[in-house]
Amino acid sequence: MVISVGSVVNSKEDRVKIRCIIVDDEPPAVDELAYILSKIEDVEVVASSNSASKAIKEIRTKKPDLVFLDIHMPVQSGFHVARMVSSFDKPPMIIFATAFDQYAVRAFDANAIDYVLKPFSENRIRKSIERAKELISSKGKTVSIKELDRLIENIGGTEKSVVRISVENKGRILLLDPEGIFFCKSEEKKIIISTQNNQFVCHSVSTLSKLETILLPYPFFRTHRAYLVNLSYIKEVIPWFNGRYLLNMSDEKSTEIPVSRNRAGNFKKKLGI
Repeated sequence: MVISVGSVVNSKEDRVKIRCIIVDDEPPAVDELAYILSKIEDVEVVASSNSASKAIKEIRTKKPDLVFLDIHMPVQSGFHVARMVSSFDKPPMIIFATAFDQYAVRAFDANAIDYVLKPFSENRIRKSIERAKELISSKGKTVSIKELDRLIENIGGTEKSVVRISVENKGRILLLDPEGIFFCKSEEKKIIISTQNNQFVCHSVSTLSKLETILLPYPFFRTHRAYLVNLSYIKEVIPWFNGRYLLNMSDEKSTEIPVSRNRAGNFKKKLGI
């Protein structure tokens, strides 16, 4: 289940060789995937990139056969990279990488795009490589820019899609524009959506992971297992203890939201601090 839009030349022994680029803003993830790929025969990692802009340049220069592409990256997402490189003369195959759970990636299965979950499984990576080799051997299939846009839109990752979050408001259903949402939190098995001066119960999704997927095109970050924050509305970042932080939001109540220690590194990278 890979987008195959290019071709490679087999070796003299007709063995399929694959040149890869890894795109991920988390160095440990790059190292982990590179190590797994180094154990797979006929696979070579020719470069790695930690941002969308660098990835596009590397792909244009190195002309890899396959790109392992992280979805959630600062500034521009992996979907942006996929759309840009699809217009290249010899675009690569793409395998998306994601930390989302199985529910969040079901759409990938339905739309014939391969994905690998974090933390990476060696067996799963090997299966993805085998799929890539099969497509290369059969000269793959061509996916047009229009088709790629449709696939990405079905996943919920296109910046052009219209996203509204439905909430309850005095017995009626109110549709919120994500740009007006300050933060979301999980509380007593409910998802609470907070705006500038109001809070609403969200009935359209049951978990923050599902909501995070829907809001992928927008600048939201999971600071804590119970909080999903719009980075545009952070007023202050306050160092806390044990490597943690508190966020002072710019809503009416100046709500304080925690950043857990294991998410602090990525959070600082997102904001460039």
